[in-house]
Amino acid sequence: MSSEYLNNKIFESIIARFQRAKRERAKYELLMEDMRECERRVRRKMDKTWVPPTWLLRQEDFDGILLDFNESQKELACAFYTLSENIVRYAKFNLIDVDDAIQEGVMICFEKIDRFDPAKGKAFNYMTTCILNHFRQLYRTARNYNELKKKYHDFLQTQFEQTLIKNGKERPVYRGNLNT
Repeated sequence: MSSEYLNNKIFESIIARFQRAKRERAKYELLMEDMRECERRVRRKMDKTWVPPTWLLRQEDFDGILLDFNESQKELACAFYTLSENIVRYAKFNLIDVDDAIQEGVMICFEKIDRFDPAKGKAFNYMTTCILNHFRQLYRTARNYNELKKKYHDFLQTQFEQTLIKNGKERPVYRGNLNT
């Protein structure tokens, strides 16, 4: 179990770096795709007016952007792991497996990271709320499943206890032969 403290300013800077790197990667991928499409049209002689841009998209630039994205993603995953682990240790939901809950917490944070806006609130509060809400939903789902399973078991038990006597033979009453 982690006993690390997650500093909000550092956490927000990691999130901002990740969001920036993600936007740059998406922008660069779109530019590269557009450039490949234009080159394909020129090769097929569909567009004769296209002129290659003066700036060229270099693979080294894209590699640098990918490296920055991967590094910030790893830092963010570590921060989310620490946050999820501390929340799981604090909340102690009894129907949820601890390791699964930590993984779910990290995944839910990555799903919600695009919605985070530092002008609207603190990263620590936002991510903690997302994780706790998700854990509560997991707990409710597990509890409802267990209750439904118990009700079904009780239903089967009552069905097996009921018997039907026909032609001197006892048969258990099932749903299919209630009227026979």
